[in-house]
Amino acid sequence: MSYQHIVIAVDLNGDNQSLLEKGAVLANAYNAKLSLIHVDIHHAPYYSALGLQTNHYSGEMPAEVKIKKQLADLALCSSYPIPDVIVVSGELLPELKREIRERGIDLLIFGHHHDVWSNLFSTTRKAINNLDVDILVIPLQSE
Repeated sequence: MSYQHIVIAVDLNGDNQSLLEKGAVLANAYNAKLSLIHVDIHHAPYYSALGLQTNHYSGEMPAEVKIKKQLADLALCSSYPIPDVIVVSGELLPELKREIRERGIDLLIFGHHHDVWSNLFSTTRKAINNLDVDILVIPLQSE
């Protein structure tokens, strides 16, 4: 099997370096496109239906612009080129399914902490059970 588009799911908490390194090694081995994705569940479209502010978190710049900048900065830390950073807002699984279909993603890389909260509320487990794409889970060190 050869991968064409590998995507690393990042949550912007600072634990992404090992994901970047492993994603870069795989992308290099397969000569695949490497991208980053962040699903912003805090600025989902349904918040605007409730009349809540969705464009600004702290008033300084739109959340999507701020997140794209963080991802672009993170992409610069990779040893392999990352031309695409993907930021979407909404519920995790539907947004991932849409991006997988639209962008031809064939490998999704997730990080997973081995702590109580991650075991109780694992987005990785939900992704494994609901997405029709190869998923690589990288264990992350808990603080």
